[in-house]
Amino acid sequence: MKISKVIIWAVATLLAMGATCTACKQISKDKDSGSQQSSKVSEKDAALQASCKGSIDHNTWNPDATTTVEFNAFPKNLDEWKQMQEVLGNEPQGAAALQVMAFELYRNNRANGEEALRLNNTATNYNSTIERLREIMGNDKYYARPYIAWAMLDGATPENGYKVDPPYSIKMKVDPNKKYQESQMLHGTVIYLLIDSKGWDTNWRGVEVVKPEGGNYYVVCNCPAMYTQCKEAKTSN
Repeated sequence: MKISKVIIWAVATLLAMGATCTACKQISKDKDSGSQQSSKVSEKDAALQASCKGSIDHNTWNPDATTTVEFNAFPKNLDEWKQMQEVLGNEPQGAAALQVMAFELYRNNRANGEEALRLNNTATNYNSTIERLREIMGNDKYYARPYIAWAMLDGATPENGYKVDPPYSIKMKVDPNKKYQESQMLHGTVIYLLIDSKGWDTNWRGVEVVKPEGGNYYVVCNCPAMYTQCKEAKTSN
C-alpha cells in the first residue's frame, strides 16, 4: 500500500511539473505575440536588453503605424552600443533609437560617441550631427543641453529634469504627412519617423532613416529636429 501511494505521488508531481512548463511556454509565446521583434539579450553582455513593440513596414507607407523601442540601459561604451545595433539596427525605429543612445554615449565619451554616430548615419548627416553636438554638449551653460538624449525618452520632461527610471522607452510613429521616398543618392527607401517627446515646444522630433543597398542596418540620413536645443531641465541630469 505504501509503495502504491509513493507511485501515485510521483506521477502527480510529474504531471504538475509538465503543466507548469506548458504554462511558462504559453506565457512566453503570449509576450512575444504582440511585438514585431521580441526582446533579445546580447550574448556578449546579458545585462543589455532591447526590443521593438509595434511594426513599421519597410516598404509600404502606413500613416497610422506606431512603435516603441524599449531598452533597460544606455550603452556605456562602443562595444555595448554595437551590441544594441545588432539587436535593433535591422528596424527603422531601431536606427532612431540607436541615434539617441549614441547622443548619450557622445556625452560620456567623445571618441566612442563619434564612432557610434559614424556607424549609425550617412556621411553627410554624420558631419552635421557631430558639428551640432559639439555645441549642444559644450561649456556654454546657457546654451548647452548635455541631457538631450534623455529629453527624447517617454515620461521625461523639463520639470522632472528628464529623469526617468529604466526600462526606458522611445515612442515613435510614421510621419502621417510624408510618404516613403526612393532615394537615388542613398540607394534605398527613406522612411520618415517622428519621436514623441515633451522636451520641445512641439512634441514630435522628425528623423529620416534608410537602409542603403547592400547595407546591414538602417541608418539615419537626416535628423536636425533631434539635435535642436531642447528646453532647459529644471534639475540637472
